[in-house]
Amino acid sequence: MGLVSCEEDIAIELAPGEEKLIVQGHIEQGAPPFVILTHSTPIFRAVETAAFANSIVHQANVSVRVSGTTYLLQEVLLANLSEEHQQILSEQFGFAVPVTANSSLAKVTVYTSTELKGEAGKSYNLQITAESQTLTATTSIPNPAPVDSLWFKPHPNAQNDRLVTLWYRYSDPDTLGNNVRFFTSRNSEPFYPGYQASVLTDEFVNNRTINFPLERGYPKSAKVDLETYSYFNKGDTVRLKWAAIDYQHYQFWFTLEADRASNGNPLGFPTTVRSNIKGGLGIWGGYGVSRHTVISR
Repeated sequence: MGLVSCEEDIAIELAPGEEKLIVQGHIEQGAPPFVILTHSTPIFRAVETAAFANSIVHQANVSVRVSGTTYLLQEVLLANLSEEHQQILSEQFGFAVPVTANSSLAKVTVYTSTELKGEAGKSYNLQITAESQTLTATTSIPNPAPVDSLWFKPHPNAQNDRLVTLWYRYSDPDTLGNNVRFFTSRNSEPFYPGYQASVLTDEFVNNRTINFPLERGYPKSAKVDLETYSYFNKGDTVRLKWAAIDYQHYQFWFTLEADRASNGNPLGFPTTVRSNIKGGLGIWGGYGVSRHTVISR
């Protein structure tokens, strides 16, 4: 009773962090660059669609330089993009398409240019000037390195005979430093990256051919059912987006997903999310994409 009577609630008042600009940008071969520019938000604030839209930074000066030519990116509403370009953005951010004027994402804008399309083997220099700040970053689009084949294996528990595991065979090139980010789409669903980890590296499999299971992608907001996690259903049409990425791009997703795996606990063991953005946070990344489709029988 004496101990209980001495209990006292302690409220820790955390100072707000410095607001920074965050870049979410990418370019893949055969497609235009897309850059979403936002302000950072407090770590304990719930991020909703409306809050995300309100954090967008407008009227920035955004350009990409490649092979000696500079391309100015224009700010465009998502709803005004073509269906094809909305689909590419959907694969990166996981939102449902089409985005219409009545959508919750109607106020979200993206910086892009229809004059520039990515090419494998080239480097792309991004420069952003906004709110008296200058941000820069460089990325490359590696040559695509497709998987050799895809197939399914039954669930290890015979009682779950409707569930199957997706497997892939991949022959790694003989040069060290090949990194991949993968996304899967099931039937008519959007593409989603791997839930626990969406990036792979050849650090331990350089110049080898490997057979390995590949987990099903999920939206990051999903509440995962552990009974069916990573599995597909028999009869599913599964599309795989297998994207070669450079090392800095790999480091960003690897550290970001490691941080997410710790449940974002700011009092836990800290994970430094690697960014290639000088002057801000986030990522400017290139994708060398190959696409594959397989049907589960």
